[in-house]
Amino acid sequence: MVTALLERLVRARSPSREEGPAVAVFEAWNAGRFPVVAQGNNRAICRDSGIDGPRLLLLSHYDTVPATPEWTREPWLPVVEDGRMFGLGANDAKGCLAAMMGAFETATVHRGSLWLVAAAEEEVGREGFEKLAPLLPRFDAAIVGEPTGMDIATAQNGLLVLDCVARGRAGHAARPQLADNAIYAMCRDIMALDALDLDRIHPLAGRSTLAVTMASAGERHNVIPGEAKFTVDIRPTAAYTPAELVALVRERVSAEVHVRSDRFRPVETPPGAAILAAAQAAWPAAATFASPTLSDWAHLRDLPAIKWGPGRSEVSHSADEWVELAMVEAAVGAYRQAADTFLRGKP
Repeated sequence: MVTALLERLVRARSPSREEGPAVAVFEAWNAGRFPVVAQGNNRAICRDSGIDGPRLLLLSHYDTVPATPEWTREPWLPVVEDGRMFGLGANDAKGCLAAMMGAFETATVHRGSLWLVAAAEEEVGREGFEKLAPLLPRFDAAIVGEPTGMDIATAQNGLLVLDCVARGRAGHAARPQLADNAIYAMCRDIMALDALDLDRIHPLAGRSTLAVTMASAGERHNVIPGEAKFTVDIRPTAAYTPAELVALVRERVSAEVHVRSDRFRPVETPPGAAILAAAQAAWPAAATFASPTLSDWAHLRDLPAIKWGPGRSEVSHSADEWVELAMVEAAVGAYRQAADTFLRGKP
């Protein structure tokens, strides 16, 4: 059953900000059975036992990155080969969402309530779960469905994006001695950042990472540019604050440094969290690890949560994306068992 549901989701073209076809699949599957909270392309449904108890959130997303030219298959035509389903979003994160939908549908909620959110714009922007969240009740715990190979992420790095501008003095390429080439200044700054040692070690997540991911300068071959721009992507652990990292970058570069985004902070599962114990009981082979990639967990900073799901993170955003169907099918039972354990209060 979950394979057919996943196939329908993959067929639904849903790049970020264009999730309408996937919303239609979700709504057709629900068919009015469970009450809906809607905001934009985000959808939340609830199963309430009518008995006081905890509220558990199952959260995943149906938006995808765009298909790249490297695809050798039709991205929105799901094909099953050797136990794998190929298709854009099959791994990130429609396999997780399909498994959560299957678990939600078949769960028995003895007390408290079980919520399922299918979120939009997880990959790109501000109109996703964070816009829906204020319309929802306060939860006691959450499972964030992302491809982890069914291992359990108990920490997730944050994101800090810096836009840098190196200044020089424009001039004719035939007289470089009369100009100040901003490209050279940018290159010196980039090499200085490459040598920057973020040496504070987080006990689970290890080191924060820094990478220069974009660079641009110049418009004509015969003009020495007076300005060059580059972008720095930092994935901080809780060992650094954003302000500390910005200060470290500014100390090492001559460029102007502008903070584009610092709102995604690192998150961790609290020690002894009941939701972690419930997941480990449902999937005893699961290892715990720290995830360097971002997810909607960043919007649940004050909530005990884990990142957990079928699929493999290294396949996300790759051409000819795929997910193992046996893992998706097994995740249905694991999510259901973890929800039952948590809501019963029996870790």
